[in-house]
Amino acid sequence: MKKNLVRKIWLSFFVILFFNNAYSQNKTFKYDFEYKPNSSKTSTIVEKTVLDIKDGSLSAFRTESEKKSDSLIAFTGYGSGDKINFEGQFYIIKNLSEKSILKSIKTLFREVFYIKITENFDWKILPDKNKIFNFDVQKAILNYGGRNWTAWFTTEIPIQDGPYVFHGLPGLIVKISDDKNDYSILLTEIQNANGEIYYRTKGTELTWEQFIKMAENHYSDPLARIKSTNIPFKKDDGHGGMVSVNMKQESDRMKTRIKENNNPIELNHRIEYK
Repeated sequence: MKKNLVRKIWLSFFVILFFNNAYSQNKTFKYDFEYKPNSSKTSTIVEKTVLDIKDGSLSAFRTESEKKSDSLIAFTGYGSGDKINFEGQFYIIKNLSEKSILKSIKTLFREVFYIKITENFDWKILPDKNKIFNFDVQKAILNYGGRNWTAWFTTEIPIQDGPYVFHGLPGLIVKISDDKNDYSILLTEIQNANGEIYYRTKGTELTWEQFIKMAENHYSDPLARIKSTNIPFKKDDGHGGMVSVNMKQESDRMKTRIKENNNPIELNHRIEYK
């Protein structure tokens, strides 16, 4: 309760600052991104995510760790590690002035791919109104990715954007969730973004069919690339040293983790791993 009160005061205070600053400034909107990676379990993961908006129409949505990694890559050429499963990646780049939405996927070997999101976002705005953290919000519904979504947006922040792929409402999306309660994304903080916003700008385009084929190949042998180098595979032993890895055991462990993540946000593109 105390945490929600502090969050409410902070967000309300920032709205005043927001309207006293020029819209040319870059903005950062932080969201808690909660989801169930496994549809047969009740446990959830909460990712700390950010929506960085540049010049009003260009935006990047990603985890806080991905944002830090992008900055490291821009300055040093090296970033942090990436997830072994593709379905748990939620990196989105939007250019709303060009009606472009790209879903970016990064492999363990730092190869970057992207899928063009071409679906129409046909929102139905409903008369229902509410308050979330002192924002006056209105309800809207949408079908996307094989899921039915309910969004709450506020015209107090007249930006037609939101977390992940979601956009196109008459104000910022404060909260959005699907009717299965598998995914729920909630605004937690707003900031003026200082300095340059770094994000992924390169990659190889894939269709959904090509993406699924790539994911299936990765699942069949997650360590194929490492095996082909004939270089001994070692990892941190947790005590400052390195220990050799049993390739088969590690591969089986990775395959289990990939298979258990069976609840992608785009449910209509779920991969049935064998």
